[in-house]
Amino acid sequence: MKNKEDELLSVQYRIEKSGMKQQKLEDRLVSISKELKRSKRNSIIFMILFFLVVIGMSFTMYYLNQDGFNPDSDQAKDTPENIDQIKKMNDSLQEELMKLKTDISDYKEKLGSRVEGNSEISVDSTVVYSIKDTIEDDSKKLKFKKQHCYVKNVFRTNGVIFIEVDYIEYYKGRKAVEKAKENNEAEYDIDKNGDTLYFLYDNYYVSNTNTKLRRLELNDKVRIQSLNQISKGFPLKAFQKIISDNPIMLLEMNDGIVYKITKQKLP
Repeated sequence: MKNKEDELLSVQYRIEKSGMKQQKLEDRLVSISKELKRSKRNSIIFMILFFLVVIGMSFTMYYLNQDGFNPDSDQAKDTPENIDQIKKMNDSLQEELMKLKTDISDYKEKLGSRVEGNSEISVDSTVVYSIKDTIEDDSKKLKFKKQHCYVKNVFRTNGVIFIEVDYIEYYKGRKAVEKAKENNEAEYDIDKNGDTLYFLYDNYYVSNTNTKLRRLELNDKVRIQSLNQISKGFPLKAFQKIISDNPIMLLEMNDGIVYKITKQKLP
C-alpha cells in the first residue's frame, strides 16, 4: 500500500514538473514571437528608408544631368588660356587693391593734418559751407506756427524736455480794446459830449476761453529769446523759476515740436 502511494506521489511530481516546463516553453514562444514581430517591423522601416534614399539619389542625379552637370567638361575648361586669363585678372585686382590702400592712407594723412597747431581737423571749406547751406535750407523749409500761451510746467523725460502749456489769444492796441469790448471786459468812460469811450489800462488783452493743457516737445536746439537767464542754453531749474510768474510766452513750432520760445513783451 505504501509503495503505491509513493508511486502516485512520484507520478504527480513528474506531472507538475512537466507542467512547469510546458509553461516555460510557452513563455519562451511568446517572447520569440514578440521579437520576430519587432524585427519584422524594423526591417520594414529599414527597407522604406533604403528606398527613399535610393529615390532621392535618383532624382538628384536626374536633375544634375538635366542642368548639364559634367565634371569632365568642367575640368576640360581649365586650359592654359583660361589659366592665363585668371592670372591676369588676379594681377589687375591686386593692383586695384594697392591703389585703394594708397588712397586710404593719403586720406588718413589729410585728416590727421593740423592747421597752425590747432587740434581741429582740416576740412575743405567748400564742404563746410555746403553743410551750413543744407542746414539753413532745411530750417527755411519748415513752416512754423506761432502760438501765445502760459507755460504751466516743464520737465525732462528720457533726455527729452517737455512743456505743458495753456493756449491763449493775445491782443494789443485797438484790437485788444475791440476784443475786450466784445467780452464786456473793456474799461469805459463818457466824455463831455455823452459819447462812450472804451479803453484798457494795460493796453493789451488776453482771452483764455479754453484752459486745456497741451504737452509739447522741445527741439534739442530750441532757442529761448528775451530770457537772459537761459539765453545760452536750457537750464531746467532756471526756466522753472521763470514760468512760476506765469508770463505770456510765444511759441514757434512745427508738427508739435517747439523750436523757439519768446517771452512776450507787454506794453
